[in-house]
Amino acid sequence: MEKAIDFNGWFLYGSIIRLLMILFILKVKFKKDIVYLFFFSIMYIYICYVLNYTQFPIYASQTYRNMFGLHVSRNLNLVPLINLTKEDFETSLLNVLMTIPFGFGLPFITKSTLKKIAIAGLFFGIILESLQGLIGLLNGYTMRIVDINDLIFNFTGSLIGYSIFKLISYLFKLSEKKTNIKLNSLLKHIYDA
Repeated sequence: MEKAIDFNGWFLYGSIIRLLMILFILKVKFKKDIVYLFFFSIMYIYICYVLNYTQFPIYASQTYRNMFGLHVSRNLNLVPLINLTKEDFETSLLNVLMTIPFGFGLPFITKSTLKKIAIAGLFFGIILESLQGLIGLLNGYTMRIVDINDLIFNFTGSLIGYSIFKLISYLFKLSEKKTNIKLNSLLKHIYDA
């Protein structure tokens, strides 16, 4: 009896090790403060969660390969916003919700403008969809659909997240000026973002 290999556990274990190594390098070599490392860790964990959700499970199994096979026409959509069903709408909404934290969180670890967030959101979506297609091609089958609509809605979610960040940032700065609170390092990082 053939046994499928689930790569999900390997990915999560490796992600923790990589995070610790990256944090060490950021602290020692780039002299980042603890607040930056905190926000970086949150963003890293979020991206790992998104990768885990969108790419896994990956089963390397001849049985699955024979059952599903790789039908490119069935697993690839390059025509945007055509024939969206109720199920497609729900998936699209999930893609938007999934990437709102990307647009919201990125300004905490790098200086961001709308243009930078738009480009980063577009590339984030391209990477997610390309990985799904590449994994399917390498494995010989896929249970995922590489969809231009996912890319559009991932991009939209990033922009919505950045808009929420800008609104909250504006309100935070406005309230800080009115109350004259003394900013600790965490609040100062948020204020400067």
